Amino acid sequence: MNMTRQKKQEEPFQHSAPNTPNPTCQDWSQVLPQLLRAGQGETILNLLPSAIHELNNAINTVLGFADLLQSEPSISKTLKEDLKAIERAGLRARELLGALRSLASGVPAQLQLAPVDLKEICEQACSLMAAAFRRNYIQLVTDYSKETPIIISDASRLRFVFLALLQNACDAIALKGEGGKISVKTGRDQFGNAVISIEDDGGGLNPDVHSKLFEPFVTDKLDGKRAGLGLFLVNRFVTELQGRVEITSSETGTKVTLTLPSLEALV
Repeated sequence: MNMTRQKKQEEPFQHSAPNTPNPTCQDWSQVLPQLLRAGQGETILNLLPSAIHELNNAINTVLGFADLLQSEPSISKTLKEDLKAIERAGLRARELLGALRSLASGVPAQLQLAPVDLKEICEQACSLMAAAFRRNYIQLVTDYSKETPIIISDASRLRFVFLALLQNACDAIALKGEGGKISVKTGRDQFGNAVISIEDDGGGLNPDVHSKLFEPFVTDKLDGKRAGLGLFLVNRFVTELQGRVEITSSETGTKVTLTLPSLEALV
């Protein structure tokens, strides 16, 4: 075994994103699969609004009949309980469709600044990832500090950032195949800025990509299922929002910390 490589893997890696991303692509043959993957994702994103509309209509029909049947005096107690379970599932599905609708609207070219509740955005992203977490036996732990400030930011950009980071964390744990834990925390730093951290106990980042984490089409996943644009866009969006990204990684896991200015910190 190469002892130098082993030592490199064992040492924790810490990286802060540069303020200005510097994408470089010398060999297009290497990034073509990622380009195709990104194009497929855009096609699916364009189809989402109509699919969401149809699904929402179907769910409303189910909820309507479930509510109507519950009012029938002749039905048994067991059937009533079953109808309530259907109603709860339908309401949950409608909530997820609402989050998907926000995601399907995409990220506008211009910043759309408004007050943002970070807990709400985090919970939306976690809801969309819930099925993937269950499938990979991942425990989600959240800690939303009451000290977390309301920030003036762009909700669509933050929603994308949180989803991308949660997806990366999920992929890292899935690669181990042993289940694991993802921790999501929000809080405030000494300057009044909002701080969000997403930490996983996966196998850490591949050392080969450490120096180019925030470049486009860079990925350490060999299955071809990712375009390699996640961290590039995360850094770009957070930079647009006057924030910064820091990543610490070792063979025991990865932690991504976002710092975003609050209104209090800007004045």
